[in-house]
Amino acid sequence: MKLELHLPTDGFYQGTRFDRSGIFRSLQFRGTELCGPWFQRYDPFMHDAVKGPAEEFSPVLLDGLWLKPGVGLLMPDSQPYDRFKLYPLADPGRWETDGSRFNHYLEGCYDYVKEIAVTGESSFEIRHTLKAFVDLQGSVYNHNFFTMGKMAVTPSRLIDFPFRPEGGWRARYDSVAFTPCGVRFSRALVEGESVYCGNIHEAAGEGMPYTMRLSEGPLSVTIKGDVPVQKTVLWANHRIACLEPYNSIDLGAGQTFCWKIEYTLENNPVLP
Repeated sequence: MKLELHLPTDGFYQGTRFDRSGIFRSLQFRGTELCGPWFQRYDPFMHDAVKGPAEEFSPVLLDGLWLKPGVGLLMPDSQPYDRFKLYPLADPGRWETDGSRFNHYLEGCYDYVKEIAVTGESSFEIRHTLKAFVDLQGSVYNHNFFTMGKMAVTPSRLIDFPFRPEGGWRARYDSVAFTPCGVRFSRALVEGESVYCGNIHEAAGEGMPYTMRLSEGPLSVTIKGDVPVQKTVLWANHRIACLEPYNSIDLGAGQTFCWKIEYTLENNPVLP
């Protein structure tokens, strides 16, 4: 296992969409790159120039500015907030880090700590603590940009849940569908094509356990959280298939929210 992280100040990611702490440079397991570059053109200011597990907080409007933990206070324009835009930073806050533990402090707004901890030869955790100094309501999700060592999404890319999933697809696709245990691709996705489902949840269930599995050949990544999820989003194009579990945030001033995500890498027989 080889895990490399970018520092928030090294310039690799300068977008205003994703949490800048703990951006992954590389995640290799048994000689396979599980979260390599998936975009065809790199620009540090691109909204999604990130790799591996990448997290985004929903914006909170505060005194006419957009507040985003892990980024700072953003200058708005005359339009509604758009996650795909690059916004000027009104206040970037203060960063402290030792390489795997990242502390982002925004005076009068929040104190946020994120830690990437290796927990075994084939496992790691992302641990979070968010202390609010103002009311913070919204959500946070992890985009999980795993390439699984193969720069193409074909029927060999498998997604599994410990329940029967359902949700609403953005369109009628001939390339992807739900199964009793997950999601399967029936053909390779082609360049310029994408698929999207914005509300995967447990069929006939209340709430949803936070466990999901992404496989390619014998390799798999199991993702497990310790708090319930609102929903899971699936977005895929011809190069990557991403699972995005959402957690709710509802903090008053002085309150703290702690949560973690566990990742287990495995080399298993190919699933049916």
